[in-house]
Amino acid sequence: MKIVFIANNKNKRAGKALPGLERYFGQMNQGRVQILATQRKKHAIDLAREAAERGCDYMIAIGGDGTLHEVINGLLQSSLPMPEYPAIGLIPCGSANDFARTAHLSDSIDSLMNLIQSHTIQKIDLGQIVLEQTGEIRYFINIAGAGLGGEVVQKMEQSSGILGPGLNYFRQIFMGFLRYAKKEVSCTGSGWQWKGRLLQLAVANGRYFGNALCVAPDARLTDGLFQVTIFGDLSVWDYLKNLGNLKKGVRINHPQITYYNAKELLLESNVPCHIEADGEYIGLAPATLRILPEAICFLMPQETS
Repeated sequence: MKIVFIANNKNKRAGKALPGLERYFGQMNQGRVQILATQRKKHAIDLAREAAERGCDYMIAIGGDGTLHEVINGLLQSSLPMPEYPAIGLIPCGSANDFARTAHLSDSIDSLMNLIQSHTIQKIDLGQIVLEQTGEIRYFINIAGAGLGGEVVQKMEQSSGILGPGLNYFRQIFMGFLRYAKKEVSCTGSGWQWKGRLLQLAVANGRYFGNALCVAPDARLTDGLFQVTIFGDLSVWDYLKNLGNLKKGVRINHPQITYYNAKELLLESNVPCHIEADGEYIGLAPATLRILPEAICFLMPQETS
């Protein structure tokens, strides 16, 4: 058995976890273990692709949603056929850990080892994004967003990061509410189409985004469908009034908030509309988003509703 850990070297919590991992696996003698640390942004993509092609049984991300996003993209960029993919896992050490909420994961090394020793895995779906202008393909495991969220993530990537990821995120959200101009967009799925001024679109495989906002309460990782949540021509005040319901995972009854299901959808806009996925900036609409059913095996408990 070979286990590869890929840690976000800029994440202080992930860095603190590494000595414990080394001691733990040194004592447990649990097969071959390799611990890799990123040295730059998007380095986890390269590390995951190379580790997959060298061969391993388990590939564990240590970090947040962004680190997991990079590991997933590295795996799917590898030359391995899908049936030969290693099982993926996560020790959540990020600032939000939204995917871990849906998958009911803890940051305990013991919990991870229990999953590995019992080979407790679920076949889960992934999302694919194809940017129409460039042909670039990206994958996501949790939620892709467009509108306000995409613009916030773009601004975060352009900022200096002096405040740290948590404070920087809330600063960019606050500034986004003040300056964001809703975009005229069209979103088309099988049997439905939505057109209008968009505050925020969430194309959800998981349930949570934006640091514990349950934007897609009916989303499941294993059902072969996205839950699509659209916040249309909604005022900032109405959005803020419903934060409590978003935290609780309650569907919101509002004429400018709509819910759909989709296996594939086309997002179009005549003005620049930014797209993010798992908190990472992707690019501009138009784009096609499609579900990839049972794309990977993931170390996690049985999914419950």
